[in-house]
Amino acid sequence: MSATAIPKAVIWTLLLASGAATGAAQNTESEFWPELDAYVNLNSTTRLFFLASFNGDKETRSWEGTFGVHLDFALKPVFRRDLRTRGDVFSRRFLSFRGGFRYISSLTDVGQPYLEHRWVTELTSRYPLPGKLVLSDRSRGELRFISGQPFSTRYRNRMQLESDFSLGPLILTPYVNGEVFYDTRYDAWNQNRYAVGVQAPAGAHLVLETYYRRQNNTKSSPRHVNAFGLTVSLYF
Repeated sequence: MSATAIPKAVIWTLLLASGAATGAAQNTESEFWPELDAYVNLNSTTRLFFLASFNGDKETRSWEGTFGVHLDFALKPVFRRDLRTRGDVFSRRFLSFRGGFRYISSLTDVGQPYLEHRWVTELTSRYPLPGKLVLSDRSRGELRFISGQPFSTRYRNRMQLESDFSLGPLILTPYVNGEVFYDTRYDAWNQNRYAVGVQAPAGAHLVLETYYRRQNNTKSSPRHVNAFGLTVSLYF
């Protein structure tokens, strides 16, 4: 890992630890987060990414949807081979970029209505580690236009550790990750997440992903969310 990544790692590790320490507090919700993604390759370095994700609270029966369109670009290796053997070309690359737009809205009349227009930019770097492990560091910047609130920005950093292993003809990818958020509305590191999950291909163009994610937020309600997610990704 580069020297500049070390302070970043220290920040999110401390914030994740603080979130875990308060995990026993009240104001905790359980949610289901289904998601459908579609990737359309334009060439070996560029693709379109379409997203439709939802999060629902089983107790209040409230639902929120996120719909997005993005452009991905990945640098080809120059002095070394691809990082790994995967059907998804972008997961083999050491450096990739993403830019796009997301529309987030309440889908039910339960609770406070929500509407947001969000512009997203991402930079993801990947590092090979011993034992066939891969460490990825994703930095995301967000420009947020939330209905009823002043314009704000948010910075998110996620570090993920994963490894591929073969199960017959399949290549499964279990992972763990942690992510921290800095929100200019509060001028603070106000949120953190950590997750464990696994990705599994189900054919040449389909990947299924299931995970458990814990979310902690110091500035809004609910303070804690236990989310179980299922992501279906289509590749064209």
